[in-house]
Amino acid sequence: MTTSRPITKDAFPSPAYFADFAESYSAHIDELLQRLMEQTLDNEIHDFVYSFYTQLSNRPESGAILSRLGLEELDQLKSRQLQHLQSLFSRGTSPQVQYERALYVGWVHEMVGVSVPMLMEAYHLYHSKVEEILSAAVLSAQQRDELRAAIHQRLQLDIEGQTAIHTRFAVKIGSLQTALDDAIQKAGNLADLLRNSLQSLGNFDGISACLLSRPDAQGVMQIEAESGEEGSRYAESLRLKRVPLFETEAASIAGNGPSGRAWRSAQIQINDSFEVEATMHPWRAEAKMRGFRSSAAVPLLDESGQPFAILSLYSGWPGFFSAVTRVVMLRHIQQTMGHAILRLEQTAVIPSDLRNAFRQILEDGAVEMLYQPIIDLRSGKLDSLEALARLRDKGGQLIAPAAFLSAFGKAGLLRLFRLGLEQVCRDVRMWRELNPRLELLVALNLPPDGLTQDAYRDSVFEILSRWNVSPTVLALEILETKESLDIGKRDARIAEFQEAGIRIAQDDLGSGHSSLMRMDRLPSDRVKIDQALVRGTLKRPVRALEFIYHLTLLAQGFGAQVTVEGLEDEGLIEAATILGADHGQGYGIARPMPTHEVMPWNQAWSFPVDPERPKTALGALAGYLLWDHKLGTLADWPEFAAQFIQEPWLVHRYLKHHGNSDPELSMMLERTQIVALKGQRSAKYKQMRKELIERLGEIWLNERK
Repeated sequence: MTTSRPITKDAFPSPAYFADFAESYSAHIDELLQRLMEQTLDNEIHDFVYSFYTQLSNRPESGAILSRLGLEELDQLKSRQLQHLQSLFSRGTSPQVQYERALYVGWVHEMVGVSVPMLMEAYHLYHSKVEEILSAAVLSAQQRDELRAAIHQRLQLDIEGQTAIHTRFAVKIGSLQTALDDAIQKAGNLADLLRNSLQSLGNFDGISACLLSRPDAQGVMQIEAESGEEGSRYAESLRLKRVPLFETEAASIAGNGPSGRAWRSAQIQINDSFEVEATMHPWRAEAKMRGFRSSAAVPLLDESGQPFAILSLYSGWPGFFSAVTRVVMLRHIQQTMGHAILRLEQTAVIPSDLRNAFRQILEDGAVEMLYQPIIDLRSGKLDSLEALARLRDKGGQLIAPAAFLSAFGKAGLLRLFRLGLEQVCRDVRMWRELNPRLELLVALNLPPDGLTQDAYRDSVFEILSRWNVSPTVLALEILETKESLDIGKRDARIAEFQEAGIRIAQDDLGSGHSSLMRMDRLPSDRVKIDQALVRGTLKRPVRALEFIYHLTLLAQGFGAQVTVEGLEDEGLIEAATILGADHGQGYGIARPMPTHEVMPWNQAWSFPVDPERPKTALGALAGYLLWDHKLGTLADWPEFAAQFIQEPWLVHRYLKHHGNSDPELSMMLERTQIVALKGQRSAKYKQMRKELIERLGEIWLNERK
């Protein structure tokens, strides 16, 4: 079983405390104890220990603790109990020495889950045995009374030492929960959260290792983080299949351990003994090698109460996690860590060995920037570039951010940013030499809390200065996944950047319910409409275009230029241009490219769109939506509305471009013009509007095919 941990000096009471017990350790008491020992006291104590454990095994709580031990361990426990009781009757000891022994015994009892009521019950048996021994001893009545008082005082000191450990351990649990809450509060990303939280747990008395895992598509739990030296070794054995990785399904042996049961039940599952519990057989030998005796599987739950990850904790003590105080502790860990991980992010599963590989690549500086062009939708020319970081592995393959970004903590994200900015400055200098008249803006992603960390500000100005690159070349793209903890500092930093000429771009507008509030609260020069809205044109074209139109108007009303992302074909480029967006970005314009391809691409690029003459049904639909909104503004001026209705629409020009080859659409457009004269609110116009939109959407989807 696990060896003792050192008892610190602050665990000892003051000297005055021990003075109250001095009389029970006097030479006179030692002499009486010697006489008692000569009357075969050792045999009495030996018999008592074995009968004591027989009584304990017949009681539910203590019997459960003893059942977790193998025969050899039970014999060891009885031997230590015998030694401890003999020490209570020893000559030549002191209250300080006995108290130190009591602290150790109390710590062992705490580790295996002995409660204070169980401890008091044991001491009641001790007192009864003392009375039995003293009654049979050949001593005078006075000597019996003196010994009785002394032994009872020694037992009192012993129980005070053991209960002191229980109290101190409860305080330690409170400190752990505070440290965990603090680690969660300070974590700005998932990597830091996992590292700091698991480190706090792994440093706690009684916990030997921690693993955090999530299931892959096959239901196999992939380990994403671990703590403790033995935890790393155990995780390595799991990854190398020396023992089975945990699984979520009950059909396999690997799914019937605590992790599988915790996943299916959404309840904390405790394994009191690798040695005794049958379901732990697949992991028993490896756990024994690592010194693990018990474990707990804590399911981390989402808002609907469904597990999304399992936190596995291991102890070198049997039954460690079954104590009431530990069960409460596990529930606290479950709630705080579950909420914190959900608050930060839920990314794809990244096994911890892959996380370590990504971190090593970053440490080695193997970062390359690709550049995706952003065009001006009014002039059709190249406006700017977005710099996108990639890692290059030892095999020469480039790895995208979605795969590696969540593996980096605060320090890793800062290093990634610095390496990226260094390359941007180098490339800007090179492009300037190739084409001195080309003024390119380059956008670089800034982590959400980069605006409040001085290290990012210092890095920006130091690197720009060292490369002699003007701040006006740089735009910082910000995706705020959570509200800044220091809004005042954030806004001051934005003002500092903007005053220097650096532009601030807000990424993924429309990606969440808080995006409009972020646009109000976060002063930005540019905003980027989330490409998920653009992808929505494949399912509900009109709804997606309406979102893009209104978000564009709103952002421009705040004084920000609008970039629409995800423009994958000519129809999307055309629609974004017609709806009034300032800039466009996407595969339909260009994919991310290495540095040396940017200038040749720019020379070869030609803008495929004429916003006055749409060639795609989606462009025509965008034009019709604009026309419909303008018609609404003329509702109070019928004569102007009538003239406006008779003028050619962009849908007419689309039909003309295609040689009026769609008679159904032509007739539908003619009927819509006629009923529009009755007013936009008329039932007939609403019906024709709906049919026209649906028809243009169908044509658009066919064009894409």
